Amino acid sequence: MHNPLNDDDGLNNFHELLGGFGSHANTQNRAKAERYASMKPTDPRRKKGLSRPHQFNVRVNDATKALADALTQHHNWSQADLVEAAITALAKAQNITAGGTS
Repeated sequence: MHNPLNDDDGLNNFHELLGGFGSHANTQNRAKAERYASMKPTDPRRKKGLSRPHQFNVRVNDATKALADALTQHHNWSQADLVEAAITALAKAQNITAGGTS
């Protein structure tokens, strides 16, 4: 009886499948990220506290997405950095604080 696990092609295909998930990724960085993700926010091994505890999801049109991409590339920001900067600038321009108008 033919066992595909003993077949060299089958074993190579299996290793390709396993290696296909991040085969070109830095395995040390991936292991570090996985350990970090498994820690609770209050874990003392974390180097810093949770800086962004709130998730903020929105849908935008193509033009807004293109502008956001251009701004993040120009300033070397993440999308979260862009959203924070934009909201802060708009609130400052309109003289609005977290408690209401000032």
